[in-house]
Amino acid sequence: MNSAIGIDSAQASVAGTRWTAVRRVLGLVAGTAVTVVFLAVCVAAPLLHIGYSPVLTGSMRPAFAPGDLLVTAPKTVTELQPGDVAVFTPPGESAPYAHRVTALTGAPDHPVLTTKGDANPAPDHWRARLDQDQVPVVVTTVPYAGNVLLWAQNPLQRAVFTALFGLSLTATSVVWILRTPQKVSGQTSPARTA
Repeated sequence: MNSAIGIDSAQASVAGTRWTAVRRVLGLVAGTAVTVVFLAVCVAAPLLHIGYSPVLTGSMRPAFAPGDLLVTAPKTVTELQPGDVAVFTPPGESAPYAHRVTALTGAPDHPVLTTKGDANPAPDHWRARLDQDQVPVVVTTVPYAGNVLLWAQNPLQRAVFTALFGLSLTATSVVWILRTPQKVSGQTSPARTA
């Protein structure tokens, strides 16, 4: 009976060791993923001129909804085509809009856009002339992620978020360092005997 208890406790010990190893690997993968996303958003995106904009209204449903995050890339105005969703500030407005281009008129290097929100019954009342060389065009959307960006626009909340991210990276690193087995110099491991 004692041998059965010894086998059960040995199997439980092996299972516990495996679960600890799995948790460590999953933690390392999750931490690496968060770090890569953070670096991509903060470092790579500005270098590649990739932009992010939260969706505020439902004028482009079903393509994207309020709270979604638009990811944009620059496109030269001469390559702009009907069907593209351009992000621009219309005449008489102070905030940028992301609406679908329905028609382009005028000179190719300074076109005049006719746009429409997908959910709107009629085209927009403005005609926007593009004087710049490039315009941001929506390449993808991330559902609900725009809410995070809207939340982070407050300077205090942004500072808290950045501090928490730094503290979590530091804590993860410290835990990883403390759990790593240390080799003592000058000691040799015991020899196995058969």
